[in-house]
Amino acid sequence: MALSPVTFRRILFISLLVFMVGFLFMFVFHNPVEIITMLGIRNSYVLAFFVSMVGAFTSLTKFSAYPMIVALVAGGLEPMLVGFISGLGLAAGDVLFFLFGYSARDLSGERTKNVLKRVLYRIQRLRSIYVQGIIFLYVAATPLPNNLLSGALAYTGYPFRKAAVPLILGDVSFCLLIAWLAIKGIQLF
Repeated sequence: MALSPVTFRRILFISLLVFMVGFLFMFVFHNPVEIITMLGIRNSYVLAFFVSMVGAFTSLTKFSAYPMIVALVAGGLEPMLVGFISGLGLAAGDVLFFLFGYSARDLSGERTKNVLKRVLYRIQRLRSIYVQGIIFLYVAATPLPNNLLSGALAYTGYPFRKAAVPLILGDVSFCLLIAWLAIKGIQLF
């Protein structure tokens, strides 16, 4: 028996919600020093990825990836590698939020669905390159939470294949910038 698209999205929504809440609770009950101690110094790049992935949920938690990037760079790790891996972690978090927003679409009322259809129609009237440019600039040039954008795009029905590249490139670019600025700041002292 095949699942209907609505049932599949509801199951996906609940699964992602359980995963995100569980992942966040891990960081609520364990501070970063405990996590580093558990992982060890050699696994700091793995830590950078997962902390950044949680950092993608900054509108829901106090945990942020940006101070972690600076701390790891100040600790002597390769700055561009920390920035790249952290950017991939942020992108993974944004993708999860995109899936979360996508799965939540069917949970809204009929009036909200009509508003979303109008918003999506207006977005799709723009050339794709403009929308992708706006997505990239928002993610790469502002410290604002990316999950608000990725969740909203998915909730309106904007195609993931059009949003994925600017989201990933923007996250990686911003984290590389932070790592580079951390090195320049460390060189000043």
